[in-house]
Amino acid sequence: MKLRLKLFLLPAGLMLTLFFLLPSSAFSQTRYPGTVSGRIIDSQTRLPIEYANIILRDTTTKNMVQGIVSDSTGSFRINDVPTGSYFVEYSFIGYKKQQTKAVTVGRKNPKVNLGVLNLAPEAINMDEVTITGERNLMINKIDRKVFNVEKDISAQTGTVTDVLQTIPSVSVDIDGNISLRGSGNVTILVNGRPSVIAGSANLEQMPASLVERIEVITNPSAKYQPDGTAGIINIVMKKEKKSGFNGVLGANVGNKERINTNLQLNYNTGRVNLFGSYGYRLNYRAGTGDLTSQTIDTATGQSVYLDQHSSNSAVPSSHLGQLGMEWDISSKDATGVTGTINYRDVNRDGKTWNLYSDNEQVAAEEFIRHQDGDEWETSTGLTAFYQHTFDAREDHLFRTDFEYQADREREKDNYTNIYTLPLYPEEAENTNSKNAEQQLTLSLDYSRPLWKDASLEAGYQGEMQISDQDTRVQELESEIWVTDSSKNNAFNGTQTIHAVYGTLSARWNKFALMGGLRAEEALLHLNFKTVDATTDDDYFALYPTLHLSLEQGKNEWQLSYSRRVNRPDVEDLNPVPEYRDSRNIFVGNPDLKPEDIHSLQFGYSFRTENLNLVPSLFYRYKENGFTMVTHPLNDTVLVTSFANLDKDQSAGLDLSGTWNIARIVNLNFSASGFYSQIDASELGYSNKRSTFSWNAKLNAAVTITKTTFLQLNGQYRSKAMTAQGMRKPGWGVNLGIRQDLWKKKFSLLVTVTDLFDSQKWENSVDTDVLIQHSVRKRDGQVIYAGFVYNFGRNGKKTKDAKFEFENGQESQP
Repeated sequence: MKLRLKLFLLPAGLMLTLFFLLPSSAFSQTRYPGTVSGRIIDSQTRLPIEYANIILRDTTTKNMVQGIVSDSTGSFRINDVPTGSYFVEYSFIGYKKQQTKAVTVGRKNPKVNLGVLNLAPEAINMDEVTITGERNLMINKIDRKVFNVEKDISAQTGTVTDVLQTIPSVSVDIDGNISLRGSGNVTILVNGRPSVIAGSANLEQMPASLVERIEVITNPSAKYQPDGTAGIINIVMKKEKKSGFNGVLGANVGNKERINTNLQLNYNTGRVNLFGSYGYRLNYRAGTGDLTSQTIDTATGQSVYLDQHSSNSAVPSSHLGQLGMEWDISSKDATGVTGTINYRDVNRDGKTWNLYSDNEQVAAEEFIRHQDGDEWETSTGLTAFYQHTFDAREDHLFRTDFEYQADREREKDNYTNIYTLPLYPEEAENTNSKNAEQQLTLSLDYSRPLWKDASLEAGYQGEMQISDQDTRVQELESEIWVTDSSKNNAFNGTQTIHAVYGTLSARWNKFALMGGLRAEEALLHLNFKTVDATTDDDYFALYPTLHLSLEQGKNEWQLSYSRRVNRPDVEDLNPVPEYRDSRNIFVGNPDLKPEDIHSLQFGYSFRTENLNLVPSLFYRYKENGFTMVTHPLNDTVLVTSFANLDKDQSAGLDLSGTWNIARIVNLNFSASGFYSQIDASELGYSNKRSTFSWNAKLNAAVTITKTTFLQLNGQYRSKAMTAQGMRKPGWGVNLGIRQDLWKKKFSLLVTVTDLFDSQKWENSVDTDVLIQHSVRKRDGQVIYAGFVYNFGRNGKKTKDAKFEFENGQESQP
């Protein structure tokens, strides 16, 4: 372990040395008094364009004086500009090249700010050749990864969960739980805001074809909520703005009666844009599980052994629709409203074979537990915004957003235990659950430039979340269903958060700084109706953030820090037992404290014409970290609950990049190594446990012909430590092919997920009272065939057909 730590510290020390040595050489160059700056954005989406090419040319000779690329905010700054007259030429792949009017740099006007510069998308069509601009599938930035789902040649047949599997540092387990850099506490946003449709069950059914891009932000600024240990995953839904009437229709059919379809429409008159989308998905999911365990009575030394095998299947279906309008009231005012509805239902069926043996491993009890059930969920949302721009520079503006989200869920499950040893009578019970959640959010954001190289952003965000859950359990006695009040579970809760924030950004030559502070007060009220108890809590905290960057030509160094928090969910605090089955109970912990996290990240962005590398070092220190603990209640019943760790710290190195090879192969690759140390002494385990784990991903897109494309992606995850044991390694490979026809208006798609049927999840627990080993596997090898058809005017840009793989996680309801 000491050798691994030294190997980890060596690159950290080298990067820190370079960080302080390189600036001295950069600033030692001869200085001219002039600078030329500005910001590049997409004229339709109003989003910043990173890596746009900016060339400063002499107005007389037209010769290039200097060249640079825009940063992650679309901004650029050309330093050391001699006195003279110039114009700026700016361009990006897939956009019309533009140039500014002539400007003069001199003693009276040494700093020229060109303001916001617009680029319009372009597709160039000729008789025999069509040249269409393509953005990279993945843009690797120091503080975030941006996965352009709509540009992926593999995003049509899969779900959002499947896409997340291909993104660096992100992992998804068999239950759909998402983790980032080894931490499972991640904040999921939809269009930059919290949403009830961001739950793991919904993401596993949400068609990826309705998503524009996914952003993974590891150290967010103070503008964002500090929730989530590892950072934020932001899912941006499509909202077309192409001129005229346009549409995209896609449909796919898979083995075992899998079907998914999607339709996207928009009509843009210039000042008014109407848009909508609809996606339907029908899945079949099957899985198996094997578990062996030894429960030890430390007082007597006697043990009880369990041998368990399970098989299950589920058929979930979902409908996701969106309808919206945006209106440019004037050149300075805009408003819009969007409605979303998501309906999901799941039919389940399964059985589990259980064999209990005594201390001499002689069979003592054997039975089969059958389960069948149904689940229905409806999520609706309404969002509205108004934005006012104070001047033509578009970086002095006020915006207000309002959102309402509502989620209604019902679940009914039937269980039957059939005994073969001893010959007990059959046992039957059912559970009925009703869950409801409402969320209201109001945000006010204001930004303005302070001077040419500094700006201020400030705002308020208020959020209220209302939860209500009710579970009823009945048992069959003499052919009459009788309510078991001891297993009923009813509670509700309200959490209100008020937050104000402010960030200050400034730039000095090649050095930039952004500092922010967010103040939050969280008010929590819980009512555990089953036990007639209430609890109230009030959290107030300050969350500072700091981002530093230093440009070095096309490359950039960056250092960032943020303080974050992870608050427990309402059900994690509920002390009333939840009977997942007669032998497994989950109990919430009302004393569970929020996690307090300090996150530090240092990275470097290296860019050439065909290669982009982003190595990043990170360190995360956590107090009161959450961990799930399982212990025996008696010889045959296990209890699971959440507890706080004393301390938890981790560090690691991320290396992600893109490499274009001869315009034929585009590689997106990543490797992440994590060193974790857990102090579980307060839970009765050894003082400290530490381990090193890593994962790697490769996404290769190959252009076979001008109209034929192949995509291959693979992923590997090493073993990882838990508070009580270990998770075993795993790997998987996916394959897809796309054939474009009729100038890309029509495309045929074929995908194969889990090509070698290798995906499985293997875990172990090793404590003084419980030794357990489990293996779970899903029917992850899925084949899809389908098409995508683009129709209508198709505005000023063309869209490529897309497909996406079904990963092993897709098969978990």
